Amino acid sequence: MPTGCCAKFDTHVLIIGNGPAGIALSAFLSGMQPFYDERHPHQNAVVHEKLLANYQLSLIDQDLSWSSNLTELSQSGRPLSVLYDMLVRPGADMGSVDPGSLQWKLDKSRDVPHMVIGETKIGGSWNEYDPEMLTVSFSDWMDMPGFTMEQWLGGRPLVKRLPSCAVASYLKRYVENLRIRKKFHQFFVVSSIKKVEDVWITEGTRSTDGRKFVIRSKSVVVACGKTSPKTLQLPNEENCSSRIVYDVRALKEKLDATRKTLSDVENYDAPSTSTSAPVIVVGDGVTSVDCVRHCLERDTPVVHVIRRNLRELRNVTLSRLSPMHYSEYTEIYRMMIGRSSHKNYQRILEANLTSISKFHVEITTPSECIQMPYSSIAVCIGRESHFSKVFESPPSFLDYRSPDDDTLYAVGSFAGDHFVRFLVGGCLRVAQHLTGTHCTNNNVIDKTPL
Repeated sequence: MPTGCCAKFDTHVLIIGNGPAGIALSAFLSGMQPFYDERHPHQNAVVHEKLLANYQLSLIDQDLSWSSNLTELSQSGRPLSVLYDMLVRPGADMGSVDPGSLQWKLDKSRDVPHMVIGETKIGGSWNEYDPEMLTVSFSDWMDMPGFTMEQWLGGRPLVKRLPSCAVASYLKRYVENLRIRKKFHQFFVVSSIKKVEDVWITEGTRSTDGRKFVIRSKSVVVACGKTSPKTLQLPNEENCSSRIVYDVRALKEKLDATRKTLSDVENYDAPSTSTSAPVIVVGDGVTSVDCVRHCLERDTPVVHVIRRNLRELRNVTLSRLSPMHYSEYTEIYRMMIGRSSHKNYQRILEANLTSISKFHVEITTPSECIQMPYSSIAVCIGRESHFSKVFESPPSFLDYRSPDDDTLYAVGSFAGDHFVRFLVGGCLRVAQHLTGTHCTNNNVIDKTPL
């Protein structure tokens, strides 16, 4: 419990990260138990036979290693993640809305003492996204264990994809609905994690008041996502940071601020930006397309710098999105591959930004070097995690567990599960480890004061 000028805690399991992965794992450790529902048998005969044999046992208590022997599961490299997904969403990739093959029971007697800390509000990075951005995943692919998005909404949503602000609200409501809010601690920034004998010592600071904290635990689970945007790593990038953004939310704010400044200074309606220096968008993923789309909707010229060549571009994730559900992405993708055009859109393939100055960028392709003026740059080349730096030595993980220390785990993006629909299965795997350890050892930390 917090005492004195430094907040001090003891717990069995410390989960670092309060996004979907941390929330799902907390649910399992709080007694949310999945059981195979024989009333809704799975269409895969082998899966049905295996799970029916032990339907009275929670999946957390079963040996599910047989899943790695099924071709349709093992090809993913994460068979349990795929197994969980196909049990809660059978035929989801084919558009099926058949009921899942799991039923849920909340058993508080199965609670494993734990706490969840995060740098943001509950929901993690979902609080930071552009609130109007529609999820790439369908709404039911965002379901947490035992309380679905549909239950929260009070019925099946009329649209397949929901805005990110709805996901953030759902995650907060989920924690409240399961009555596990007291296990969550917001705005905890970790600075170091080290092991002293058989106890993990996690230290850091609360960003709200600067108060330090120390947490002792038997196990640590890294559940934080990749929250730091990748930069171009160019010499002058930091000096030009006032004109560089790394996501669509920041781009919207910058363009809005620029338009307002022009209007205030000139004291007349801001002129059309179609004749101004373009916005440079770097990247070929979903975030880059969001930035391009926003520019075009505002009649702002945009130059799209794409590292891949045309052949490579035909195999990216965007190429597989359905026009029916992702029309805003497929429209821009057609421009990227040259199938359609727009007066304010210019693409440059096989290109990289190689230099930045205050008013110009240098774009290099195999055949030329282009000097171009710009108004803003949106760098959308992915995200990364720097969390490994808080450890004395960077950890590695195999099957969500460190091969060097069986009390150190990872789930979610940090473990390679980047979609909510699959990361819950990874959390189930870690819950199996932690629940088994807690039940067999029950060796909670000695309560000697820190």
